[in-house]
Formats: sequence, C-alpha cells, structure tokens
Amino acid sequence: MDKLRSEKLTNTDEVMVFSTLAELISNSAKKYGDRPYFGVKKNGVYEWMTYSEFDVIVRKFRTLLKQKGFGHGDRIAVIANNSVEFAAAAFGAYGLGGILVPMYEVQKIQDWEFIFGDSKPSIAVVANDSIREKVEGLECESLKDIFVIKPEKGGESASMMSQINAVQELTEIGDVSADDVCDIIYTSGTTGRPRGVVLTHRSVCENTRRTGERFAISCEDRTMAFLPWAHAFGKTVELHIFPAVGAAVGLVESSRTIAQNLKEVNPTILISVPKIFNKIYDTIHLKVEGKKLSSMMFKQAEGLAARANAGKLSLFGKAQNAVLDRLVGAKVRAAFGNSLRYCISGGASLSSEVASFFYNFGVYIFEGYGMTEHSPVIAVNNPELQHIGSVGRALNGVKIEILHDNDALDKADERCGEIVVSGLSVMKEYLNAPEATAEMIDAQGRLHTGDMGYLDDEGALWITGRVKEQYKLENGKYVVPTALEEKINVSPNISLSVIFGSGKPYNIALICPSPEFVDKFRADNHLENCSNAELEANEAFRKAISKDLQDACAEFRGYEKPQKFAVILDEFTIQNGLLSPALKIKRREVEKRYADVIADLYK
Repeated sequence: MDKLRSEKLTNTDEVMVFSTLAELISNSAKKYGDRPYFGVKKNGVYEWMTYSEFDVIVRKFRTLLKQKGFGHGDRIAVIANNSVEFAAAAFGAYGLGGILVPMYEVQKIQDWEFIFGDSKPSIAVVANDSIREKVEGLECESLKDIFVIKPEKGGESASMMSQINAVQELTEIGDVSADDVCDIIYTSGTTGRPRGVVLTHRSVCENTRRTGERFAISCEDRTMAFLPWAHAFGKTVELHIFPAVGAAVGLVESSRTIAQNLKEVNPTILISVPKIFNKIYDTIHLKVEGKKLSSMMFKQAEGLAARANAGKLSLFGKAQNAVLDRLVGAKVRAAFGNSLRYCISGGASLSSEVASFFYNFGVYIFEGYGMTEHSPVIAVNNPELQHIGSVGRALNGVKIEILHDNDALDKADERCGEIVVSGLSVMKEYLNAPEATAEMIDAQGRLHTGDMGYLDDEGALWITGRVKEQYKLENGKYVVPTALEEKINVSPNISLSVIFGSGKPYNIALICPSPEFVDKFRADNHLENCSNAELEANEAFRKAISKDLQDACAEFRGYEKPQKFAVILDEFTIQNGLLSPALKIKRREVEKRYADVIADLYK
C-alpha cells in the first residue's frame, strides 16, 4: 500500500483534456498512436492493436455511418459483448453527434423490443445473425440498417469489420458539443420496466476525469475488460478512463475464461464486480477445505499477514510471515496475474470479509459506489483513503448529502438517511419519462439515489441498504435484507441468498448453494443419482447449509436472523428472469417464482 501512496496520481489537467468522448479517443490516437490499445485473443494468443490502428477503424466506420444518412442526434443500438467493433460503433457515432444505445446479448427479446421502441435507433450493430433476425422481427420503423460483427451468412466478407476495411475515406469529428447527448443507457429493471438514462458528453467526461484523478494510472498500465460496456460502470471505466491515459485493454474471451485470460493479459489494474472476487475467494477456500494441514497453514498465513499489515509482528513473526507469504500469499496474488497493482470494485456491495482477506495478502481492492444516473461513479476508495466496508469519499466536484426526512427510514440509526448527490455528472433525464425524472431529480438538481447510508468523520460514505428494499417485520422492527444477504453470500458453500419478511413475524431465507459444494456433497455421500428435490430435503445437506447460515448471521440482532430457510437448487440466471443483465437479483421475480415455498416457511 505504501508503494501505491507514493506514486503520483493522474494529472487530469494535463492528460484528460477533452470536452466530448469523440475528442477523447481522437486525442489519445494522436498522443499514444504507437502504443497498444486493444488486445484480442486469436489462435491461442493475444494480438494487440495500436491506438493509431483503432483510430483508422473509427474514422472509416464514421464514413460508413455518414453514407447511410446517420447524423447529429441519431441513435445507434449495439447488442454485443465487448469487442473492437463495439468500441468503433460508439466512438464512430460520437464523432457525428450520434447517441449510443447499448444492450446485452443475454437480454430478453421483450427488453430489446421496449428499448428499440423507446429510443428509436436508425442503425444497429449486433453480435451475430441470430440477434440480427430477432431485431429484424421487432418491426422498428426507425431502423434503417444492421451491421453484424460475426455473421454466419455471407462469411467474413459480410462482417462489420470487412465493411469497415473496404472504406477508403476517413471521416473526422463533426460538430459535437459537451451538452450533446452521448448515451442512452437502460437501467437493469430489477424493480420494473427499464428506464433510459440520458447522459451528455459533459456528464460522462466529467465523471471520467474525476474518477481517473483518484488513481495512479498511466499509459504503462494494462487492464482486462470483462465488465459489459452496456453497463455504465464498465463503459466509463474501461472504455473511457483507460484510453484517456493511453493504457492497454485486453478483451476477455468469455465469462468462462476469465481465470485463464487474467494470466495471459497479466493486468496491472483490474476493474470488477464483487461476484468475481467472491468466486476467487470461494475457489481458494474450497481448495483447502477438508485438508487439515493445508487449512492450518492457510489460517496461520492469513493471521500473520493481517498482523503484518497492522504493524504488530515481532522479528520472529516477520520471518514466519515471509515464509508463509511465499507458500500461500504468492498463490493468492497469482490468481490475478503477476503484475497486479490494485483492483477497483463496483456495481454491487463488496463484503468486508472478502476485501480484508485479499488486502492481507497484498491484493488491494478499492470499492466504489455509483449509479447509471450519475455517469456512474459517485465515490470511491483509493490509496489515499481506504476504509474497508465503506465506498470511499465523494469524487471532487460531487456533493453528497444525507437526508433524514424519509418516513421509510429506520429511525434507530440517527446517522443514516437517504443519499442524495449533486454535481456535473447527474443525468439529463429519463427518456420519455418526465414524471420518473421529477421523482429522481428534485427542484435543487439533486439526484435521489434511493440508497441509505451515512458519512463518517473522514468523509467516507457507508451504504446500509436500499430505501425501497428495507421493510418492517410484524413487530415493527426494521430489516435491511441486503446487509444480511451480503454476509451470507460470503460463505464458500453459498452462491446467493434472498431474505424475505415484510409484515411477517420473522425473516426467512432462500439459499442457493454453490455448484462446487453441491457436487462435492453428492460425491462424498454417494448421491449422484439423487434428484434436486430429494437433495433439497436431505437432512444432512440441510444441516450443512444451516451451519453456514447460522455462522454468517451470528453478529446480527435476533429479530434479523432468518428463522427458517429453503434450499433452492434451481439456477438464478438472466435467461429465466431472476437476475438482471447486471447480475443483480430481481427480488420481485424471485418472490413470484417461489411464492409457495415462501408461504410454506410461514406455516
């Protein structure tokens, strides 16, 4: 951590000089032209494209857009995972004053239908022919043309990149201002229909600069991009901050190859959501579970590392720590490659246990907080202030206030209130939804986040839950389910949990065990042919889950602890509607799907 503190933070006044996103990428091409930008794995190895090479692709695609009549204020929809083509579509459109409308490949066709009807794009870029056929069936009158990144029909010559390469004319940036709209990013829709968040170049560029200045980051850095650019967090950090300073961005092959690609890209900085850190944490712990000697050595190594970071080791302890760090700590760090300096986590709450575990072994994870409606980053920890459990201080230029006049808030904690934010990164509006906009942005221009929290004496923000998700039990006691779920989900044996109890005499929990734990339990107990329903009711299986649940909730108040639970072996996925594309639980959908199970737990 001392090494991180001593490094000079990014000088945004010198490096990040741009007023639009089109200007951002154009400036980077001029300044970092010969440096590597995008890394794509081909034939088993990563090949790197320079900033100059990417700039040519952007300007050629801009020519294609002009030829199709695309101009200022027009929308370009992108349904694809991260790729060079996705980036080219975004920056190409920005340069003509166009607006990007990104979507996920895994979204339901009903979401695409709503978004196309709401945003009315004239051009679409899609990942493959299957998506193209579905988009063509949406009957979107505004849509004039579709580019396919990897078509099956027509071969390589029909691909978007082949069409780009065939262009000779390079089109430069047109008349684009900071107040022009650059993005319409649709929220995940965990509580209802998605809303189009309208962001301007000014708001996104401000957020890019202010977030970048918090960290030591330069053209010598390298990241691996696996957060979807259809999400505001991944887009601002990976698609804007890194190119703004000339850093390299390796693209992950798929969600299944993250561990392997980390070793190949060997990032110096990693941007992630807690799910990835939790997965690595679980994998490490499951490897030593049941192995007495390994488990003892592992716990000793972690304890010594924690005391070393607190400066509480004797000379003998330091010697022990050095030996165990080579045997244990080095393996933990190797899971992220061999060059990692630090990580930034966002998109959801990161457990303090997970953050502290990695911190002790020299993997520094700086948790942040934001929302699409704020372009998106609001606050973040960094080497200058690391309060594990908090989300750090507000970015420069961002004002955070805590309002206590909401009747839905738990009055037991006088520090807590609703978090409201003001500054240049606040969205312009929700598209075609003036009433929703008025609910979100008050007359003073403040963004009401709907999150609960408080500011400590050093200005660090602590999130305690969602205002709308908080509920009262039958006895009038307040419960914040997300705080309980976060604690439960740290268990290596549990993938996720969902807590219910609004208006009921006690809390109950739906528990989804980790696939690794389920497979191991089946093998150890010769239950390979046991059905899911039989396993969910198996006494020994439930006993193992119960112990994890009790341990996780030990520190909570009695009325908060779940009194009953049900084991759910169905997978929660985006496809079955239980997770949003941003991998957040759709609580209402879960409640509907398992209404009978929940009712039985109250009998």
